[in-house]
Amino acid sequence: MASPCSQRTQKDKEVKRIIDQIRREYNIYRRGKTPKKKNATQTDPVEVYCRIRPLDNPDDPTCIKALNNTVIQLIPPQNTERVTRNGQVKEYQYTFQYLFDEYSSQKKIFDYVAMPLMEDLINGKNGLLFSYGITSSGKTYTMTGVPQDQGILPRCLDVLFNTIEGLQAKKYVFKPDRMNSYEVQSEVDAMMERQKKDILPGMTTPKTPRHRDGFEVEDHGRVEDGDRVENVDEDNNYAVFVSYTEIYNNYVYDLLEELPWDPIVGYKPPQSKLLRTDSQDTMYVMNCVEVECKSTQEALNILYRGQKRRKVAHTALNAESSRSHSIFNIRLVQAPLDPRGEEVLQDADKVCVSQLSLVDLAGSERCHRTGNMGDRLKEAGNINQSLMVLKTCMKLLRENQKNSENKMVPYRDSKLTHLFKNYFDGDGKVRMIVCVNPRAEEYDETIHVMKFAELTQEVMVARSQQVKFDIGLTPGRRRMNQQYKEALADIPLIDEEMPMVQPIAYSLGPSFPSLEVLHSRDDFTMNQLQNFLEDRYKRRENLLMDYNRKQEQFRAELVVFEKEYSATKVKNSELQTVLDKKESYIQKLEARLRSTEKKNEEMSKTIKMSERERRELDAKLQDKNVKIRQERSEKERLKNDFRTRLEMNNHHWEKNLEKEKHKIESEFGGQIWEKQKKLNLLRSIVNDKDNNFEEPRGGFRTPAPKPRTFTTPSKIMTAKSETDISSVGTNSTPRTRTATGTVSSARAAYQQRIASSQASRNTPVYNPRHRRSRSSNAEIWLDHKPAGNVELDTVLQPKMKKKKSVTKLEVKDTKEVSKYCLTHQQMDSGGELETKLVKGDVMPTAAGGTAVVFTDVESLKQKSPGTRKRRSSCPQPTDYEGDWTDTEERCRIAIEGHSRKRSRGTERESRV
Repeated sequence: MASPCSQRTQKDKEVKRIIDQIRREYNIYRRGKTPKKKNATQTDPVEVYCRIRPLDNPDDPTCIKALNNTVIQLIPPQNTERVTRNGQVKEYQYTFQYLFDEYSSQKKIFDYVAMPLMEDLINGKNGLLFSYGITSSGKTYTMTGVPQDQGILPRCLDVLFNTIEGLQAKKYVFKPDRMNSYEVQSEVDAMMERQKKDILPGMTTPKTPRHRDGFEVEDHGRVEDGDRVENVDEDNNYAVFVSYTEIYNNYVYDLLEELPWDPIVGYKPPQSKLLRTDSQDTMYVMNCVEVECKSTQEALNILYRGQKRRKVAHTALNAESSRSHSIFNIRLVQAPLDPRGEEVLQDADKVCVSQLSLVDLAGSERCHRTGNMGDRLKEAGNINQSLMVLKTCMKLLRENQKNSENKMVPYRDSKLTHLFKNYFDGDGKVRMIVCVNPRAEEYDETIHVMKFAELTQEVMVARSQQVKFDIGLTPGRRRMNQQYKEALADIPLIDEEMPMVQPIAYSLGPSFPSLEVLHSRDDFTMNQLQNFLEDRYKRRENLLMDYNRKQEQFRAELVVFEKEYSATKVKNSELQTVLDKKESYIQKLEARLRSTEKKNEEMSKTIKMSERERRELDAKLQDKNVKIRQERSEKERLKNDFRTRLEMNNHHWEKNLEKEKHKIESEFGGQIWEKQKKLNLLRSIVNDKDNNFEEPRGGFRTPAPKPRTFTTPSKIMTAKSETDISSVGTNSTPRTRTATGTVSSARAAYQQRIASSQASRNTPVYNPRHRRSRSSNAEIWLDHKPAGNVELDTVLQPKMKKKKSVTKLEVKDTKEVSKYCLTHQQMDSGGELETKLVKGDVMPTAAGGTAVVFTDVESLKQKSPGTRKRRSSCPQPTDYEGDWTDTEERCRIAIEGHSRKRSRGTERESRV
C-alpha cells in the first residue's frame, strides 16, 4: 500500500500538469478574436401553418374541409350567392406548410412549429412566432393552453430549462443595461446584488404597499414537457430573461412594470413605452422590465402575473376576447467560461443574446356581428387598423422582392410592424400559425384570413447564421474543472476527524536509532550510531547544496519577475491613463447624448405641434377651397342659367317679331294684291278686248320647283330656276292700244314699279352685325373641324384665303390667328343634316393669353328637291266646264296661288 507522501506527490504532479495546461490555454485565449456574424445570402420563405378549431357542436354546418396534410378547401355556405358563370359554386383551395386538423394535439403543434425555433434560440439565432386569425378562432389557446394540456409558450419554457440544466450562471451575473444589451458582473458583485435585492428586502417590511398584480401559481396538475435540445455548448454559461408587453390602441404597455403608489389616488395608471433602436439597429421597447428566471415555474408565474393586467373583454362572439396584441419575449444570454472553466469571461463583447418572440395577435372582427359600442368599438378599429398595416407591409415586401423594386415599406404606421421590422429584414426566422373557425357563419372573415396567409408565404426572409465562439480556448473547460475539483475532494484523511498534516518538504533521513548501551564493550550500538551520524551529515550536506542551488534559482526567477512586474506596472499605468481618458471621453459623450436626446425630444414635440398645426391649416384650406369651388360652381350655374334664359327670351322675342312681321306682310300683301287685281281689271277694260295674245290653259303658269338656298352671315343667296316666280303672267307681253297714251304711260309706270319690287325681292339681305375686316389679306383663320364631321359637297363653300385646319384645339393654335371658325353638325327636327359654322374673333388678353369672341353663326342646310313632276298648288274650280273665258278671273287665281306658294317656300336665315 502506497504511503500518504507518495499519494501527495502524485496529486501535486497532476495539479501542476493541469495548471500548465490552463496557462497554455490562457495564452491561446489572449491571441483569440471576438466572433462576428456573417452576412446571410440565403433566404427562406415565411412558414405559415394552419390549425382548425374543433366545433362546439359537431352538427353545425362547416365551410372548411381538410384535403390532406397541407391543403385546405373553403366551401361557401348554401345561403350565399357565390356562383360562377356556369352556375357552379366557387370553391377555394389554399396550401400551407402543414395543416393541423381539429384532432391535432398541442404536443404535435409544438414539435412541428416551435421546436425548430427553440433549437435556433439555443444556437444564438432569433425567432418570431405569431398566431393570426379572426376572433374566437383559438389563438390564445394555441399559445398558452391549459395546465393539463400546455400550449406553445409553456412548452418552450420547459424545453429551454431542461436544455440548460446545470449550465446556468448564477443570478445577476448578467445584468440588463436598459439599452437592449447586457453587462457581465463577477460572482462577488452578483452575490452582493442578490443580498441587496433578494435577501435584505425580505427581512424588512415595506412602508408602502407593493402592487401585486399576479399570484403564485401552484404546480399541481401541470404536465411538463420533458424534451430538450441536443448538442449544447457546455463551455458557456446561460441565463434566461423574460418580458411581457402588449400593444393596446397602438400604444405599448409593460405588463410587468410596478405601478407607482399614491396615498391619495392609489395606484397610478401605466404609462406607454417608446420604441428605440440599439447599437445594432435592432428595435426594442425602451425601459421594459426584464426578469431573470431560473426555472419554468418562475417564468410561468411572471406570465400569469402579466395576464391579469392584459386587456380582455366580453363580446357577442367570445366571452374573453383579447383587445390587445400580447408579446412574450424569451431572451437567452450566453457567454463563454474563462480558461479555468469556473466563471464567465468578464468581457461584454463575448456575450451573445438570442430572442424568441411569441405574439398573440388580437382577432379581426366586424362590429355588426360583435355588437361592439363605445370603447369596444374603438378597440376593434385599432385592431383592424394594425392588422391592415401588417398586410400592407407584407404586400409591399413581396412586390419589392418579385419586381426588384425599392418601395418604402410603411413599418412606422403601426407599433406592431415597427417593433418587428428587423425580423422581416433578415434578423431571424419568422413563422405564423393561422387559426380558423370552421363554422359556416365565419366564411366571409375566414376567406380574408386565407388570402393574407397566402400573401405571407410569398415573402422571403434572409437566413441567419449560427454564432460560434471561436476565441481560441480548448473545449471541455467546464468538465476539466469539475474533474479537478473531484480530484481534490478525493485526497485521503489520516483521521476521520482530523485532516492529514502537510508533509515536510526536506528530510535528513530516518530517526535516531536506539542509544541504549548494555555494557561497556557494546561496539554494535556505537558503530550503528556512528554510521547513522555520518549518513545524516552527508544528507545534510546534500540538502544544503540543493537549498543553495534552489535559492539562487529562486533569486534569478525573482529578479526576472520583478523586471516583468515593473514593466507590467508601467504598462498598467499607461493603460490606466488611456482608460481614464476614455472614461472622460465617454462621460462627455454621455453628456452630449443626454443633451442631444433632450433636444431631440423638444424637437419631436415641436414637430408634432407643427404637424398638428399644419393639419389644422390644411383642413381649413381644404374647407375654404371647397367653399370657393362651391361658390364658383354656383356662379357658373347662375351664369349659365341666366344665359340660357336670355337666349330663350331673345329667341322668343325673335319668333314673336317674325310672326308679327309675317302677319303685317300678309295683311298688306293682301291689300296690294286686291288693288293689283282691280288695276288689272281696269287695264283689261281699257285695253282692247280682242287682243291677239293667247293665254295658256288654266290661266296661270305652273310654278317652278323650290330653289335650294344657302345661308351666309351677310347675305342670303338663292339659286333660282330659269323662270322667276314673281314674273308669272308677264312672259307674254299683252297688246296695248297706242292711241291711249295716258293709259299706256300709267301701264308703263306700273310695270316699272313691279320690276323694281321684283329686283328688291331678289337682292340679298344685308346682315348689319357682320363686319368685314379692313385688311382681309392679313386675316388668318383657324378652321376647327372635330373628327367625325361629314364633308359637304355643296356648291357654296366657306371661303377662307389663309387658314389653319385643326381637329383638336390647343392653346398654341390660337397664338398666330385672328379669326376662328368651328364646324358643328347635328340633325334637325326633320331628320336632315344641319351644319353650323360658329365664327369669332381671336383677341389677345391682358394676361398674355388669347380669347375668342364669337360674332356670327351660319347655318347650312340641304333638302331634297322631291319628284320632278309637281302639282299646282292653285285651287281648281269644281264647276269648271270647258275653257275659261274670263281673263281677269284667271289672273286673279294665278296670282293668289303664287302668293301661297311663296309663303310656304324655304329661305335661309342668318342669325348673330
